[in-house]
Amino acid sequence: MSRRLHAIILHGVFILSGISALIYQLVWQRALLTIYGSNVESVAMVVAAFLAGLGIGSIAGGWISKSTRAPLVLLFGLAELGVGAYGLISLKLFDAVGALTSVQAHGLTTGALVFLLVFLPTLLMGATLPLLVAHQVRDTAHVGQSVSRLYFVNTLGAALGAFIAAHWLLGSFGMSGTTRIAACLNAAAALIVLVVLRKPAAGSADNAKEPAANAGCEIPFRTALLWSAFSGFLALSWEIIWSRVFNFASASKAPVFGYMLGSYLLGLALGSLLSPRTLKQTRDLRLKFGRWVLLSSVGAFMIAPLTAILATQAYWEYGFYLVIAAGTLLGVTFPLLCQAAIPPSKDTGSRLSWLYLANIIGSGTGSLLTGFLFMEWMSMQTLSVALLLVSWLWAESIGRFQLPLRQRLQPLCVIAVALGTFQGFYERLQYKHDFKYGMHFAQTIESRHGVITVDTSGAVYGNGAYDGMIGTKLEPKSWLVRPYFLSAVRDRIENVLVIGVASGSWTQILVNHPQVKKVTAIELSHGYLDLIRARPEVSSLLTNPKFELVIDDGRRWLRQHPDARFDAIVMNTTHHWREFASALLSREFLTEVKAHLTPDGIAFWNCTESPRAARTGMEVFPHTLMVMNHCLASITPLEPNRERWQKILASYQIDGQPVIAADQIEGVLDFLKGEALPVPGDMWHWCRRPAMEAAWGGAEVITDDNLGHEYP
Repeated sequence: MSRRLHAIILHGVFILSGISALIYQLVWQRALLTIYGSNVESVAMVVAAFLAGLGIGSIAGGWISKSTRAPLVLLFGLAELGVGAYGLISLKLFDAVGALTSVQAHGLTTGALVFLLVFLPTLLMGATLPLLVAHQVRDTAHVGQSVSRLYFVNTLGAALGAFIAAHWLLGSFGMSGTTRIAACLNAAAALIVLVVLRKPAAGSADNAKEPAANAGCEIPFRTALLWSAFSGFLALSWEIIWSRVFNFASASKAPVFGYMLGSYLLGLALGSLLSPRTLKQTRDLRLKFGRWVLLSSVGAFMIAPLTAILATQAYWEYGFYLVIAAGTLLGVTFPLLCQAAIPPSKDTGSRLSWLYLANIIGSGTGSLLTGFLFMEWMSMQTLSVALLLVSWLWAESIGRFQLPLRQRLQPLCVIAVALGTFQGFYERLQYKHDFKYGMHFAQTIESRHGVITVDTSGAVYGNGAYDGMIGTKLEPKSWLVRPYFLSAVRDRIENVLVIGVASGSWTQILVNHPQVKKVTAIELSHGYLDLIRARPEVSSLLTNPKFELVIDDGRRWLRQHPDARFDAIVMNTTHHWREFASALLSREFLTEVKAHLTPDGIAFWNCTESPRAARTGMEVFPHTLMVMNHCLASITPLEPNRERWQKILASYQIDGQPVIAADQIEGVLDFLKGEALPVPGDMWHWCRRPAMEAAWGGAEVITDDNLGHEYP
């Protein structure tokens, strides 16, 4: 086989490897967060575990590549087989380990468990790049070109994996089916390598004389390690900022992260493809690296303000093209650094692996510091400006303060222009074409958990999606009839669990129920506490002796408290199509909820007009009612009682004031007369199980595997 055909096939195989790797990352990350919690701490641990495995694998691959006798291509094929074999059993293994450990998992324990679960496959994934780079350098004796070509095809494959997983695979095949497809890709890659490429290419330069060990190095290797780490830190920090921008603009639609990640990876691939042109002139690589660092940082900074403008003038989705452009600029830097710091020799793969590890360490640090700390202390706008200024100073130091004056002034000009756009930034992303100059939120709360906004009418939005109104007063035809309706079906409700506090309105209603003795509330984002403190309608909730607040993931808390029992578990949670929504609507989660109810306890959750969510409730509970857009369920019969409800409403008070005027109670009780199937556009009804079964009995059940409506 000719060297050219050998290289083409090898590059094609590496594309398959990249596709499968990103599919696994998206699926495994989701599976692990479902087990150990979807709060920021767990996310940081999962990301750090993935990066640690890749880094260690890179070192292992680099160490192996130092042997001139090592069959590098065949080892790559065996690594692909190993990843595929693990992928086939991964989800069942995660579930088994999670069932044994999730109750005791906290903090660093979670990180250690996740690291052990993903260590073997990420070790094998991380080893592939230095193995193939060392193989290519043996053939071409050119480090920069080898890195750029292989980095291009592997990153291109990763981008394709992110796109097809988010757009097609997860919605069509669920998580288990998607992992099987990824395993098939691994098997195909391994088969091609082990069968087609088992012999070296004709005219291979494996035995060619090695260039001098120090040829072509402009940057000391230790310096390059530090720069690689800092480059990874900045890249991950920008990625976190972009994730927040697109998550908010889309109101937290699950596929958007895959699209954003795919766009970024596609940009990195294009940048790596273009980098050989930069490498043709081998002089002044250090100065070139400084220029590209500055240019890429300016491009990364501009994504947020330009996407906000696009949201009002065109479509926010066009911001993905900006991510591709910024990724292209960032993609040039790593091959450039490799060419400037690594000589072509038998140690090329090993040295590349150390640069790769340094980049991964920097990326992990960026994930932890930026995502966990900086996002907590700074607004997104402040953090963006800070990152750009730090990048500017770093680029100046790289170029020994010899950058052209025009490039030196670029960051200041960009910041000056962008500051005007950052005024009304979140308003632009949320209102989009309805945005008008002068519009502003009454309150904006940013934290590492996300962005909470409150408009001037009192409507609350979490990451761009409607979270409800602030208020507790009950009136005829009010949507607040739903939390008050619990009294119509049960004459004893003393111990209540609320999953998702949000504005605090529902929790305030429940904690002031005349019969309730304790309300335990689980909330992911502590930012809602700032919102509640500032609102007189709900502020007394935080000082109510019957109220206990826990900042945690609801599923994880239930698993860690297997003996807790409640008379009512209430979840006025997010839209059924949002990211992680199925984690609170799935058959597995509702089964967990049922296990935490007293014998006549009730579960009450928001289906947000999803027939599948209602059908899932009927699958788990033998007795159900539909109350507007909420499913009310129990293991014992449910039957509304008008007299009991009237008695409770007449004695209901919040902060010493009746929740409803006496002459309006009859208007609320008329809700019981509207027994009919609630449908979109006409929700002011309730119905019994037979009507639910007739309308939605054929709908597909939501599971942890099929992810419900998240990936249509």
